[in-house]
Amino acid sequence: MSARLEIGGLRVAYGQAEGVAVDRLVVEPGTLAGVIGANGAGKSTLINAVANWSRAEPRISGSVRLDGEELTGLSADQHVRRGVQLVPEGRGVFMGLSVEENLKAVARPSGGHGGRSYAVEDVYALFPRLRERRTNLAGSLSGGERQMLAVGRALRMAPKLLLLDEPSIGLAPRLVSTLLATIRELVEGGLTVLLVEQNVHAAAEVTDVLHLLERGRVVATGTVAEMRNDPRIVEAYLGASHG
Repeated sequence: MSARLEIGGLRVAYGQAEGVAVDRLVVEPGTLAGVIGANGAGKSTLINAVANWSRAEPRISGSVRLDGEELTGLSADQHVRRGVQLVPEGRGVFMGLSVEENLKAVARPSGGHGGRSYAVEDVYALFPRLRERRTNLAGSLSGGERQMLAVGRALRMAPKLLLLDEPSIGLAPRLVSTLLATIRELVEGGLTVLLVEQNVHAAAEVTDVLHLLERGRVVATGTVAEMRNDPRIVEAYLGASHG
């Protein structure tokens, strides 16, 4: 089941400091949208606000709608029940549990109305390396394996909208390509994905649309081809020396 995400007039503030001010950002059903930008641009703040997940308890105002339903003001748990799943930077897995125990520890929320719920075997089919490591503790996995496990756990929760925060951090280029190719496969199967990524070239390989964030504001939106027609964006983000 695909979902449409629509953000309007979103403001996220910490104390007196405004971290994000996004007037409009739309992710169409069954597409992969990327949010790119430099360190400190507000990418993680934005995606955390969509999921209503943050340890810092910022002030959030504006509108975040999933299939027309307003999510702003709902708890993080209520977001999950409506099919929003965030894979945060830092992975978010149980280090003291095995791969299989991690996957079995989560499932579709009772009373939830999300998307497709992936069985453990479905996750193994997507990430064969996890099947090989099924009895290993998550704490013993490589960074790439741990990221695969985090995505697998999110899929077990039956998302309609999958939010990925910097999934390539700390991963070898080959693993980044493998992981993002699998994400693209999920999108082709109907899942809606919003990807925050500092590795612009990796994001450009798999996204349908890119949103460029600077100082918490969306300053450009378009396909990769459209972005490449803007000399300033190419120079700052898409040139050969970047990514």
